[in-house]
Amino acid sequence: MIPDRYTTRRIRARYINALKAIPLPVRYTDPPDQALPIDLAGLPILATHTIDDRAVRYSLVVGQARFRLTFKEIHPALIGHMINLHTPDPRLVIAEPLHTEWALANEPALTEHAAEIWEDNTRTCNR
Repeated sequence: MIPDRYTTRRIRARYINALKAIPLPVRYTDPPDQALPIDLAGLPILATHTIDDRAVRYSLVVGQARFRLTFKEIHPALIGHMINLHTPDPRLVIAEPLHTEWALANEPALTEHAAEIWEDNTRTCNR
């Protein structure tokens, strides 16, 4: 039987070993990976488009029909999310109040690019 004073230490050691064995997602790569770049939130960037002289990155929110929209060189970088991409009518949800005016003025271009990127990067099963 293990004495009580050693159980916590052994459990902690096993827990740390288990954590080391789990493959954790990459949060940021420097220099950026050219095959599949990752943004600061750990999401894969599928495309970058210049809209109104600003580079906008479209990051895939894994497991959802949603893109996270961020600026490449402007801070704060977050614009918002493009949701309902699997429907004919995607919608822009603005998350950063500082970019509201710009996002509303460029909403048709943001929506059009998001729909094109979604179509290019998804497959449909015809069974």
